[in-house]
Amino acid sequence: MVVQSEQTNCDRCQAELQPGAAYCDRCGTRTRKARANVRLAIRVEFLLLGLMILLIFGFSFVFLKQ
Repeated sequence: MVVQSEQTNCDRCQAELQPGAAYCDRCGTRTRKARANVRLAIRVEFLLLGLMILLIFGFSFVFLKQ
């Protein structure tokens, strides 16, 4: 298990970051934690979209077979 410490400097401009910052105050670049949260949110949205599509096809299949 990898323990990640809080990011203290911006990856792009090396400016010091505020604790818990999602963006760099100087250049506006997302922090590593913010990028990871965005990737996670996108995965969850695709998963929910896929489940909704499967649900629609499942109900349509059941309805057409009656």
